Amino acid sequence: MSETQTMTLDWADSLLRLLEEQEALVNELACLADRQAELIRRAQTDALLSLLTRRQQIIERFAGTQDDLSRLTGDLEARLETVSPAQRQRIQSLIGEIGDRLAQVMQCDEKDQRVLEAARNRTKDELATVDNARQARRAYRSGGAVDNRFADQRG
Repeated sequence: MSETQTMTLDWADSLLRLLEEQEALVNELACLADRQAELIRRAQTDALLSLLTRRQQIIERFAGTQDDLSRLTGDLEARLETVSPAQRQRIQSLIGEIGDRLAQVMQCDEKDQRVLEAARNRTKDELATVDNARQARRAYRSGGAVDNRFADQRG
């Protein structure tokens, strides 16, 4: 085997390993996104915070692979021509699956964000109502003496 063939195989193997690692991370993110929606629906704040911490760790690991991915995918189309059809198909498939799963996670996050914003707005409105009621009670309780010096006998 020539040195060029060996380098091509090493490149393809390295890229496949990295893409498979990213696929596993993105699949884990997708599972957590589903769980996140459930925790939001049930208003389980502590569990949600724990899940968000786990998600952040996964995102950091994923981001840590991006430099290697950029290095390995430089001139990707030309490099794909040098590998076997099976490797080419697997690389392209993984890239597509990772992109699809990331889009899925982002859609879930956008939906969850809208749900959280609606809950925040409801809570804000409820707090405003409570505050208005509190102010009304305070005004009623303080109902100081009315100065009737200009009132006649009928009030």
